[in-house]
Amino acid sequence: MTASRYIEHMALASIPRAPRNPKDHDLEGIRAAIEQFGLLIAGELDDRTGRLVVGHGRLEVLETMKAERAGAPSGVQLADDGEWMVPILRGWESRSDADAEAYLIANNHLSEKGGWHEQGLADMLASIAAIDAQLLAATGYNTDDLADLEEALNADRPTFDEDDEPLPEPGDADEEDRPTVWGVVVTCENEDQQVELLQRMVKQGYKVRALM
Repeated sequence: MTASRYIEHMALASIPRAPRNPKDHDLEGIRAAIEQFGLLIAGELDDRTGRLVVGHGRLEVLETMKAERAGAPSGVQLADDGEWMVPILRGWESRSDADAEAYLIANNHLSEKGGWHEQGLADMLASIAAIDAQLLAATGYNTDDLADLEEALNADRPTFDEDDEPLPEPGDADEEDRPTVWGVVVTCENEDQQVELLQRMVKQGYKVRALM
């Protein structure tokens, strides 16, 4: 029978960490996110070993905040002695030490491999930045990151030389002088789809132009 998962508030100073953890952390960014959103969950514990498998960066940030006598963020409970009690996910057991380390790596690496839909990311970041610059900082991005992302996206868009030979316009030329032009009109659902199609056709050697 699979053990039930549950949240237990544990003393910050009493949570054993994984003996090996090769993941670096953006501690400044993690702190900004905790200060903005509060603490949903501090980490995940392996009940077989009693050690942390997820959340090392968050606990390090919380320890720094506590040492600086910062106020406990939302989600952290205070014990009678002033100790910070942080929410930890319990109820999972690794099958071996190798299993525990594999989960630690997978939890970090799989989200990295997923990547981003960059246009969608840029649109969301721009919307957030327009509302609240501090909220943008809590995402781990800043205005420079957004500008770089938008510049890269614009650089990838196909450009069309004004000197490119235009398609012939209808006129009164003699039948034998009229060039034969074979064209296809494709209707796209949005601008991203249009750009993707234009790039693909240009790479294949076709002469194309965008229509609004």
